Amino acid sequence: MSIQSTIQNFHPAGKFLLLIGLFLVALVIAGIIQVVILIPFADIKSINDLANLEDVSNPKLITGMKIAQAVSVLFTFILPAFLFAHFTSEKKTGYLQMNKGFPLMIGITVILLVFSVMPAINWAGELNSHMKLPEFMAGIEAWMKSSEEKLKKLTEAFLQMDSAVDLIVNVIVVALLAAVGEELFFRGCMQNVFLEWTKNKHAAVWVTAILFSALHAQFYGFLPRMLLGVVLGYLYIWSGSLWLSMLFHFLNNGMAVVFAYLIGKNMLQEEAENIGAGQTPLYFIFGSAIVSVGLLMFVYRNRNPEQPQP
Repeated sequence: MSIQSTIQNFHPAGKFLLLIGLFLVALVIAGIIQVVILIPFADIKSINDLANLEDVSNPKLITGMKIAQAVSVLFTFILPAFLFAHFTSEKKTGYLQMNKGFPLMIGITVILLVFSVMPAINWAGELNSHMKLPEFMAGIEAWMKSSEEKLKKLTEAFLQMDSAVDLIVNVIVVALLAAVGEELFFRGCMQNVFLEWTKNKHAAVWVTAILFSALHAQFYGFLPRMLLGVVLGYLYIWSGSLWLSMLFHFLNNGMAVVFAYLIGKNMLQEEAENIGAGQTPLYFIFGSAIVSVGLLMFVYRNRNPEQPQP
């Protein structure tokens, strides 16, 4: 019996461990490659200069980080996803549901959904940002806040765009590659494994969304990212096409990039990307949620016939 046949007969729990194993090995390899890529951009001449790798005020280093980010997505998400599909299924791209498209009307619905869901997601982010841990976990909370602050500064540096070229690079790295890589790994592979394991579509969507958010390690953005994962999961499972969840993911990330560019050019008010947070009336949030659920239901009612199990 071949290795491929053996793996295909694994219990779903074994397949899940294989997927995580591929991810961890790829993460280590990607980390090493990232450091090698960043060294020329960080002016490192000795071991004492390693702190330069965290200097987000260095424009050269940010350029290097974008290259490293692209490599990281390739190694940690895209490559493991295709390897996993190769070894666990005879269907290959069929397992990942990349061999099916979606109707134009469903695509338009997803575009509308990206905008309609934004206030509700931002409201969830605002709620999450006020998370307070018990007193005995004060040390953990301080570490979480410090990590969040570092990530915020890095994100701001990434989204500092002076030209249309910077905008295009960010759309490719932050929006397109992230959407393709994460959807391949989380929805195309992980959600399929949980669907096979639990035989329950809702459980597969929610568990995957929780892990999708957890693996980003952004503690004060856990809730909104989990909810985005839920939307992505249902889009994938109801349409039977990974391209649909990729479209939503790309547009969601791309909108953030474009908004940051327009705000930086004083062509858009900063409040535009934070609608739903702050003092936004609750009826507006409820309206956002209701319209978004309605759009999701439209996708559900026009879903493809029952998909075969992966």
